[in-house]
Amino acid sequence: MFGWRENKISVSTALFLCLTTAAASVLGCYAANGWRTGAVGDKLREIDRLVADRYVGELDEQAVADYAAVGYVTGLGDQWSAYIPADQYAAYQMSSEGKGCGIGVTVVSGDGSVRVCLVYDDSPAAQAGMEKGDYIVGAEGLTVEKDGADAVINAIQGEEGTDVTVSFCKEPGGAVQQVTMQRAVVTQKMAWGQMLDGNVGYLRIENFHEGAAAQFQQVLDGLMADGAQKLVIDVRHNGGGRVKEMSEMLDPLLPEGTIMTLRTKSGSETVYTSDADMIDLPIAVLVDDQSISAAEFFATALQEYGRATLVGTHTTGKGRAQQTFELSDGSALNLSVEEYFTPNGNNLAGVGIAPDVEVALSEEQTANFYFLTPQDDPQLQKAVEILG
Repeated sequence: MFGWRENKISVSTALFLCLTTAAASVLGCYAANGWRTGAVGDKLREIDRLVADRYVGELDEQAVADYAAVGYVTGLGDQWSAYIPADQYAAYQMSSEGKGCGIGVTVVSGDGSVRVCLVYDDSPAAQAGMEKGDYIVGAEGLTVEKDGADAVINAIQGEEGTDVTVSFCKEPGGAVQQVTMQRAVVTQKMAWGQMLDGNVGYLRIENFHEGAAAQFQQVLDGLMADGAQKLVIDVRHNGGGRVKEMSEMLDPLLPEGTIMTLRTKSGSETVYTSDADMIDLPIAVLVDDQSISAAEFFATALQEYGRATLVGTHTTGKGRAQQTFELSDGSALNLSVEEYFTPNGNNLAGVGIAPDVEVALSEEQTANFYFLTPQDDPQLQKAVEILG
């Protein structure tokens, strides 16, 4: 896997953003047989007839079908629903399953640089000596300086078992190392932690993809074994994931009761609950405007049960759950099919949650979020202070 972050776009969103952006300008589309009657079907059939009769160029039916699908989903006005083209669906599935194919890093690109912000355990990158904070300057004969960040990022991605040569350095202008790695399927690093001064256990949750709960529990057990007497849990810049993983993480932190309720269009409900077993430690949770979906509900559940103090900035406000439907041509539709509600029955759509203690990062700190040390992170410092 080779994920990247730029302009506050999550890795999963970036998979299909390129088509969504272009959809607004698409006027032509291809209508397959079987469209239901009504405005949508009538419009598409009318355009298709005009194209078939009058258009002087060549028609790429698959490309037009993809753009038509993007336009349809965009027209729903639901920012959480999305069309996933067939050539991107496998990567999307793999990411949601907590895996990826590549060299095993996540990077931040911008200002003419590509910087590693996360190296997955036992990945080709880790084995090659690549570390968090390194700068990738080139790959496969391309360079960031001459060819641009996107070109180098695209060159690094590829199929399992194939080789890729990457050039990187420890600091801008530093000595460049060139390493050839074999792309592999790797497991994402979704939760990790460290002990801070004062017996404070810091636990970072990157996302809630499949397998995140197991990683979370392993880190939590390790912090407890090391003598943690307080916990700071960080869900900033967390794009969410699976409700099941989130509920399994919350279970050991909450008393017996409801964690989340999901409600379908027909009114049927699915309720996730916690049992009575609970780790009774003081907790602070870090949130920001990029805490989305499961990240918001993780924080809200702890807040509503009086189990944690929330520190940071206001969250996004997502209140719908999606289900992915594979289509006949190998593409897929990720569609909002349920509304979800907090333990107290609140829907966060368009509202989000406000922290108990608001602390903002400066522009420079936000730009360098993934490289802040505990001493340079005012939100983390405030959380530690509150825990006493």
